Amino acid sequence: MLHMREAVVSVILWSLPLMGQADQARRTVVDPLPDEEILEPCVYQLAPVEFKDPVRAAWVIFDRGQDYLQWFHDRRVRAFASGHRLALILAMHCRSKERPDMIVLPEKGVGRAMFKALDQFAAEAGRAELAGAGVIAMGWSGAGSLVGRLAGYRTERYVAGIAYAPGQYEPLGMDTIALLEPAARRPQLIIANGGDGINGTERPYGYFRKYYERGAPWTFVVQNRTPHCCLQNAQTLILEWLAAVLAADGPGLGKGEHGYMTTEVSDVTDEWKRPVFNLRSSRTGRRGILRPGELPAGWMPSPEFAREWLNLTRRRTPVAVWRP
Repeated sequence: MLHMREAVVSVILWSLPLMGQADQARRTVVDPLPDEEILEPCVYQLAPVEFKDPVRAAWVIFDRGQDYLQWFHDRRVRAFASGHRLALILAMHCRSKERPDMIVLPEKGVGRAMFKALDQFAAEAGRAELAGAGVIAMGWSGAGSLVGRLAGYRTERYVAGIAYAPGQYEPLGMDTIALLEPAARRPQLIIANGGDGINGTERPYGYFRKYYERGAPWTFVVQNRTPHCCLQNAQTLILEWLAAVLAADGPGLGKGEHGYMTTEVSDVTDEWKRPVFNLRSSRTGRRGILRPGELPAGWMPSPEFAREWLNLTRRRTPVAVWRP
């Protein structure tokens, strides 16, 4: 049987100057196998790894537009990754054979390609630990669906997931993600936007609550009146969450305070004609102690994150930054 070669060459990529400085990143390409649903080779970039200690995990950011390109290049994000010994990786668009969109089913090739890229970076960058490193997956919109599915694809390598305004066309929405208990025990942060006319709030919240009620150490956030955009609004929130999750040991996952919220329906509907909601109020407290009209919003992994969660969820008007 003939096989398409799995790996192409790994080279040094000099990207466009950012904030007056050239950004040096390593680039690698993974070819699809003949039976995979990927139309074109998948491209990955590894930000410069400036620390000498072993890499703790790979933070894989799935490219879905300007927001995510900016995130990958952001100085604060780079400093956070370096301080926590994370290899920061940008996974470029893995085009589907079916339509001009990315693959969101890991088993159709994009999961294998991502882990193959880590193997290639391990060899090319002299970071052997990347070949077995855990993965923190982060993505917007359709990539949020992929983030959730990756937990079940390689649970033993999945550290945590960040799904921003997540969802995908039928039948690949958040309501079709099925995770076994070990996968659901991996922390996830699900951020929905109260002005999002694409993926809305109901399906992301349904995904969160399904597993939270089974004991998953997950967290849900709403950005009030924010459309299907604007990842950078939540930068501090995401970094506080990830820092706290990385600091928590296994028994500590899900322990401590939890969030609660009351909602109000907006005049926005999502693509399935379901109402989109914003928050009237938010608070933190002991798990399972709900007040009348409240909904659970999940685990607060640290006091610092809890404060930022309250700050963001109580913001009444959006702060649009870096539209995709």
